[in-house]
Amino acid sequence: MPHTYEVIQLPPNVNKKTAKPKAKEPFIFNLLRFAFSTLGPIFPKQTAKIAYNLFSTPRIRAQHKRSDSILEKARVFDFMYAGRLLKAYEWGKGDKIVLLIHGWESRGTALRSFVPDLIQQGFKVVAIDGPAHGNSYGKQTNLLHFGGAIRAIINQVGGVHSIVAHSFGGASTVFTLSSLAPEIKLERLVLIAVPSALERVIDHYVKFIHLPNSVHKELTKILEKKLGHRLNEIDVSKAYDSIQVNKTLLVHDREDKVVPFAASESIAEHWDNISFLITEGDGHYNLIKKPMVVDRVVSFIAN
Repeated sequence: MPHTYEVIQLPPNVNKKTAKPKAKEPFIFNLLRFAFSTLGPIFPKQTAKIAYNLFSTPRIRAQHKRSDSILEKARVFDFMYAGRLLKAYEWGKGDKIVLLIHGWESRGTALRSFVPDLIQQGFKVVAIDGPAHGNSYGKQTNLLHFGGAIRAIINQVGGVHSIVAHSFGGASTVFTLSSLAPEIKLERLVLIAVPSALERVIDHYVKFIHLPNSVHKELTKILEKKLGHRLNEIDVSKAYDSIQVNKTLLVHDREDKVVPFAASESIAEHWDNISFLITEGDGHYNLIKKPMVVDRVVSFIAN
């Protein structure tokens, strides 16, 4: 049943940069598409394993081109997940903790724009490099392991007041709260440009790399076995009744080219205690650095 929710529309970004010409796609993608489309129908199971490995492997590890005062003030520490060391960062000395969760092919410190104002409001801030990201261990990861790392850091720090999560990190956070650790309680949850249905993400991937139907079916079997859930069950918009969150803030840009704006619309229509902060002209990545967004998010968490 659809729910009503508060909508906060920020002024459009009139100073946005002209979009750069789309980068030429690496030739390897064309080779993969040819191989998948021709060999896939003959060897569907083997092709699906290759497609899964490709899907689960970040292409890059985000690095900082230069340091800044926030990075230099971070207290770096390790935490354990599944017998492996992952990296975490901490700022401030408050009793209440705000956890920052980054997206795919990013890193925890990418969300550092929120740190100064959260510290000023009296919070301690913790960010992590998820598995196979940043300076953490691993080459592959998925929703289950990213979620497991979120659960591990929450247990290590003794619980958190709020979570601010971007993109894939938001989907992983909701998976943690609804399936891996439903006992965790939050006062505030901020989901920035978060995909809703995993099934749609997979469908997009399948079309992008030209997987035949037979391989698509085998890939689905692999994912469902790895995650322990049917793909159509993993949907942020359906998770509200399984989580313990007092209030949630959605943030999404209407012109997001990475995660469709409709994903947050679907979440908003199915969750209670929601506010929806909408921007225009900031895309998928600039949201986490936009001063007006930072101000709204910090105010939401602090009040």
